[in-house]
Amino acid sequence: MTPQAPSSATGPYWAPTSALRVECGCAIHFMSGAFAPNRNLIRLSSGEAVQKPPSLGDLTPKDRSRHCTLDGKATAGLYERVPQTRAVVFRNARVLTMRGGAVLEGHDVIVRGERIESVQPTGAPLPAEAVVVEASGKTLIPGLSEMHAHLFVGTWAQAFAPMVENGGDGSQYMLPYDLLLFQLLSRGVTRLEVMAGCPDTLWMRDSIRAGKLAGPRLTVGSPLIDGPPSMHSPTMSYVVGDREGGYRAGQQIADMGFDFAKPYTGMPAEGYEGLMSACEQRGIRVMGHVPRAVGVEAAIRRGQRGIAHAAELFYNEIGPERRDPARRERLVRQMADAGVSLQATVVVTRRMSLWGGFEGPLVAPDRNHMNPLQKALWDENSPIVAAMRANTTYKPYYEDSFNLSCLVTSDARAAGVRVLTGTDFPNPYVVEGHSLHEELQLFVERCGYTPTEALFASTRHAAEYDGDGPADGTVSVGGRADLVLLDADPLADISATRSVNTVLTGGVLLRQTQIEEGLARVRQAYDAMPPARAQVPTQHEYVKQPDR
Repeated sequence: MTPQAPSSATGPYWAPTSALRVECGCAIHFMSGAFAPNRNLIRLSSGEAVQKPPSLGDLTPKDRSRHCTLDGKATAGLYERVPQTRAVVFRNARVLTMRGGAVLEGHDVIVRGERIESVQPTGAPLPAEAVVVEASGKTLIPGLSEMHAHLFVGTWAQAFAPMVENGGDGSQYMLPYDLLLFQLLSRGVTRLEVMAGCPDTLWMRDSIRAGKLAGPRLTVGSPLIDGPPSMHSPTMSYVVGDREGGYRAGQQIADMGFDFAKPYTGMPAEGYEGLMSACEQRGIRVMGHVPRAVGVEAAIRRGQRGIAHAAELFYNEIGPERRDPARRERLVRQMADAGVSLQATVVVTRRMSLWGGFEGPLVAPDRNHMNPLQKALWDENSPIVAAMRANTTYKPYYEDSFNLSCLVTSDARAAGVRVLTGTDFPNPYVVEGHSLHEELQLFVERCGYTPTEALFASTRHAAEYDGDGPADGTVSVGGRADLVLLDADPLADISATRSVNTVLTGGVLLRQTQIEEGLARVRQAYDAMPPARAQVPTQHEYVKQPDR
C-alpha cells in the first residue's frame, strides 16, 4: 500500500503557454530568471501577482520520446556480441586487480557471460574456441565510472534550444542514443549515474540491462527537485513549495522507477523533509545537492546518503566559513561516520571557476570532442558568456571554488569518505566520456591521490556505492566482466587511462579499430549538425493550471 501524503493545501501548477510570463535575462539560469530583478515574483499577463509557490509543480515528461529506438543504425558494425556460452580471454595482460593494490604480470583473464571465470598465469590451458584479445604489453583494469552525468537526451536539448537562434526543440544537436552511449563506452566508461533522469534515460537503463542496447550500466536519478523558481528548465525539474509537495515528489519518483531522488539547491526545508519522509517509506536513496535552506550537517543527520559535488560543502558560504579548514574537516568526518558518499566533480568546478569566477580563459583538453552546440554556447565570444560575466551576482560563490573542491576531496579521502569520480557533463567545456580522464588526473595532481587510489575511486568504490557484490569493480574471479584494456600503464602516469584499446561490458566487445571508427562517426554527426549561433533568452512563459 502506498502511504498517504500528509494533509496540506495544494498550490498552483504551471504549464507552458503565453499567458504567464517570467522575465529572465541571463546565461545558464535562463530557465528560471535566476538573475532577474524580481526572481521571486511570478506575474500573470493580466497583472495578477502570484506569491504563493506551488505545492508540487511538474512539467516533466511521463512518456519516452521518439528518439528511443533500438535500430542501432548509428553504431552498426562497431560491436562484437559474444554468446553467453563462449569465453573471452584477455591474454598475457598486466592486470590491475583493484584488490589490495595487487598487480599481476603476465596473466590471462577469462570471461564467460558477464562474469570473470578465471585469472591465471599466461601459459595455462584456455577454453576451446575462445575469443582472444591479445594484451601483451598492455594493462587491464576494471571499467571506469562516470558517477555524475547528464545525458544529452531530448529533455536537455529542449532546455538548451532557447539559447540558440532558431533552436526549435534542440533535437538537431543530438546524437542518436546508441552513438551517445558508444561515445562513453569508447572512453572506458562502463558505469554511469544519470543525475537528472527522464523516461528516455529510464528506457536506456532498461534496454541496456536487457541486452538490447550497448552502453554503460546506468542508474537513473529523478528530475531535479527544486524550489520556486527552479534553476533549470521545467522539463527536467519538480518545483516543490511545501512538505506535501516534497512528499508527493518522492512518491512519484518511486512510482516511475527512478533509482534515487535528487534534491536541488533551492528546495525549501519543509519540502525536503517531505521528500525524505517519502523516500524512507519507499526505500529510495537520496543523492544530490544540499538545499541551501537545509545545510550540510542537517542533511547528513536527516539521512541524505550522497552529496553530488565537493563544492556543496562550501558553495553557499561566502563568509569566513567558506575557507575554514576546521569546518571542512568536521563535515567530512560527519560524512564518513554516516556513510555518506561524495561525487567529487572537481573538473566541473575547475571550469566554473574560469567561467563564472573570471579566473582565466575557458579552456579544456577535450574541446575538439565537444558537441557544436556546446562549443557555440560557451565560446569566449558567446553572448551567453558575456551575459554571465556582466552579472557579478554569483561571482562570490564561484570564487576559488576549484581549489576548495580539491581540498574537500583530499580531506574526504583522508577521513575515509567514499569518494566517486564524476564530471557533470555537459556543463561548459565538460565533455561526455573524455573529461572523466581529466577528473582522474586532477585527483592525482591536485587532490593528493595516488594513481591506484584514483582508479579505486572510479572502480571498486563505485561498485560499493551501487550495492554490487564484493568482487565487482575488480579484476577477480566472480567479478562483473566490465573491463578496459589500456595501451599504457596508468600507475606510471594516470593520463594513460586515455589510451583505451578494448572495452568489454555486458557481453559486448569493442576493439580499438571499432573505437576509432565510432569516434569518426561521432565527428561526422557533429559536422552534419547546423551551425549554432548562441543568444541570450529573455523570457519563459507558463500558465496557471487547476490545483492538483
